[in-house]
Amino acid sequence: MAGWVLYNTYLQNPEYRRSHILGGFISNNLKNERNTYYYADVNNTAGQIEKFHVMGAEDNQIITDPVHARLPRRENYQKLKNEILQPGDTLVICSLSALGSKYAARPELIYCRDHHIRVKILDMPATMEDFPEGLENVYDTVIGAIIQTLTTVIKQEQLRIKRQQRRGIETLKESTAWEDYGRPAITLPDNYIEVMDRWLAGNITANAAMGLMGLRRTTFYKLAKLYKEGELVL
Repeated sequence: MAGWVLYNTYLQNPEYRRSHILGGFISNNLKNERNTYYYADVNNTAGQIEKFHVMGAEDNQIITDPVHARLPRRENYQKLKNEILQPGDTLVICSLSALGSKYAARPELIYCRDHHIRVKILDMPATMEDFPEGLENVYDTVIGAIIQTLTTVIKQEQLRIKRQQRRGIETLKESTAWEDYGRPAITLPDNYIEVMDRWLAGNITANAAMGLMGLRRTTFYKLAKLYKEGELVL
C-alpha cells in the first residue's frame, strides 16, 4: 500500500518527480534552484561517466540508457527531458552524438533552447564557457550557430543524395532496366520535417505523428529510418 501511495504521489506531484530521478534522489529543497544533470549515451558509457565524475558529478546526477536503447525513444533520456529538466537547468553531454544523429540532435537542441535549458558539450569548448551576468545571450548565439550548422549540413547532404539519385535514374533510363524500375516514389506530406522533428524530440507519439502526416505505420517507420540516416530525399 505504501508503495502505491508513493507511486501516486510521483504521478501527481511534478516537484516530487523532479526530486526523484530514475531511482536516485537529488536534493531539490529550493524551488528556484538550478540543477545540472549529465547524460551518457550507449557508446562507451563507462568512459563518459568517468569524465563526468572528474567534473564533480554525483552518481545520482548521471543518467544512462541501457545498451539496447534505440533512437528516438531512449526511455531514461526522455524521462530526464520531459519530467526532470526545468528552465534554468543544465544538461551536460560528452558529444553531440549523445543526442543521436545530426537529424535527431537538431530538434533536441531546439527543444532545450526554447525551454531555456542549457546544453554543455564537452567536445565543443564554446558551449562549456560560463558567461558572466549580463552576457548570457552569448550562449544563445553559440547554440544558435550549432543548430544552424546542423541545418546547413543536413540540407547539403540531402542535396548530394538527390543529385546522386538523379544521376542514377538518368543512367537507368538509358538502359532496358528502366521499364522494370521499382514502385512509384512515395510523396512526402508538406509537414513531414516539422512533424518528424517534433517526434524525434519526444514531443508527440509515433501514432500522433502518423495521424498528422496521414502515413501508415510501415511507411512511417521506413521513412523515419531513412530520415535519421540522412538518406531520405526531401
